[in-house]
Amino acid sequence: MILAGSLFIGGLVGQAATLPLYVTPDVPTTETATGGTLLPWQIFRYESAGPSYTLELTVPGDPHIDGIHKMDEPGDWLLSIEAPNDLGGSLAVAAEPRDVIHFDSRAAAYGVFFCGGAAGIPVETNVDALYLEGGDAGNLIVSFDVPTELPPGSGTLYEPGDLVRFEPSGGLGCAAWVLSASNPAFDATGPGVVPSTDNIIGADGGLGQTILSVDVPSDLAPSVGPATYVPGQLVSWDGTNFSLFEPLIGWPLSSLVDGVACLANPGRIPPTITLGRAGPADITVTWSASCAEGGEDYGIYEGTIGNWYSHTSFICEDGGAPLTETFTPSAGDTYYVVVSLNAKVEGSYGQDSNGTERPVGSAVCVSRQVVTPCPP
Repeated sequence: MILAGSLFIGGLVGQAATLPLYVTPDVPTTETATGGTLLPWQIFRYESAGPSYTLELTVPGDPHIDGIHKMDEPGDWLLSIEAPNDLGGSLAVAAEPRDVIHFDSRAAAYGVFFCGGAAGIPVETNVDALYLEGGDAGNLIVSFDVPTELPPGSGTLYEPGDLVRFEPSGGLGCAAWVLSASNPAFDATGPGVVPSTDNIIGADGGLGQTILSVDVPSDLAPSVGPATYVPGQLVSWDGTNFSLFEPLIGWPLSSLVDGVACLANPGRIPPTITLGRAGPADITVTWSASCAEGGEDYGIYEGTIGNWYSHTSFICEDGGAPLTETFTPSAGDTYYVVVSLNAKVEGSYGQDSNGTERPVGSAVCVSRQVVTPCPP
């Protein structure tokens, strides 16, 4: 028996050097690992193995990108920019630094996703870090480059080290966002202290942690990492301590990591799975790709029919031909769950007939799970 779900590739979560990331620099940058040149209007996928910086997106109009976020919808991005720009005519009206822009890969078009002015953000404020929590229809988390009062006239001031949460209001368009009552998303003067002279210029909420990039050498406390974090070193906050998340190999001290994003969420696979014989003892399982771009790999869990939810990791990597595996089942009556995954987390194991998420396996391919809706 085969059950649809979502799985993550084998690997150890928490070992940052194994995790791909997306980055963009603040100025034209020559990384010394391979000698490549990174431009501020480009987004690169960084992998420590090699290492490599692979171009993912070039934004027209050569804007200096500030914040970036990899959406679950395949090929889609969110980004903010340093100065007003119409992206080479891709936008009817120039986006402002307080806005967030959406690249829709299916339409090959750019549009304004979040209108900072409508949300009360002053025109002199720049959104310089951003990410979504809870999937593509979730909350928007941003940081600002200068102290910013929100709502205007409230007396509540957010510092450049804070992260601020906006919620979709249920309306339509880029103005359909409201300041959340649950703020700040990260408090620079809370249990984790970011000096008031420092600015968070890149952020992501992946891996159950907050991943940060700062604009100057920073002494963050409490920290279990180095005494001072420098440009090119990404920092994580786990709710108790700061630590070194990823030292980008070959990144020069003269350049800032202006945008940082983790992989998209792994999502879930459709319940269109086929099972066939492959000789006297083997079976072949074939499935469709995950609904989310973060489903970069897949795993198969095996359990005993009748002892439901006894499934445990069986195959933790979709090696060979994509979206299909041939293997010898264990003895007895067995069932299988196919799960999407990536080097960050595993996704959904699918839902039972009541619409309830199936539980994770007793032994897992990846130790952390994130379940988010499929992209709308």
